[in-house]
Amino acid sequence: MTGDGIDPTSPLFRPISIADAMAATGKSKRTIDRWIREGHLRKVRLDDEVVLIEDDVLGYEKRMSDNLNASRTVSPGPPQPAT
Repeated sequence: MTGDGIDPTSPLFRPISIADAMAATGKSKRTIDRWIREGHLRKVRLDDEVVLIEDDVLGYEKRMSDNLNASRTVSPGPPQPAT
């Protein structure tokens, strides 16, 4: 078990490298590092490699995408008076 309560021996634990996270999200290393700093992604050291939790990466990317799409939705605006 790691210091943050993550059990790397659990069958549910699926690590993903930072390079794989970049490929999966299409984001730069700088963005992935920022997401880690901001607490959106958890990093874990396995052996000598830093990995992320796959579900964190893909889940956060989906939430970001959903929020972006929601903000792009055009509202119909106020009702127009009948003429």
